[in-house]
Amino acid sequence: MEFPSLAFVESLQLALNDSERFAVVSEWSDVKVLLCLGEERYWLKLYGGKVIDVMQYFPMANPLGWDYSIAATVATWKELRDGTRPLGHLLDTGSISIDGNLLQANRLYECTHVMLTILRDL
Repeated sequence: MEFPSLAFVESLQLALNDSERFAVVSEWSDVKVLLCLGEERYWLKLYGGKVIDVMQYFPMANPLGWDYSIAATVATWKELRDGTRPLGHLLDTGSISIDGNLLQANRLYECTHVMLTILRDL
């Protein structure tokens, strides 16, 4: 499967929705996350322990906006996925950046970590 692509993000949605851990850590979520895989941007709606919608994101074309973003270069995502650099290191150094409503992002820190772990393992 091509990375990055909408098909990849849809497979991520399925994997997240199959994860019991994700369901627990996102049980009280009601947020919109912008996942930036290099120049490609994808909108994910998290609600009640599930990812209920995903779509490719185009500025000014999505009237719902987003609450926080998770972003990195394609090279950084590939380093995560091939195990070259561990997730904690990428987050701690800002190689994977979190931006936007940081109150929401911090509230959902464990949810984000689970999302990225599942993304890594796809």
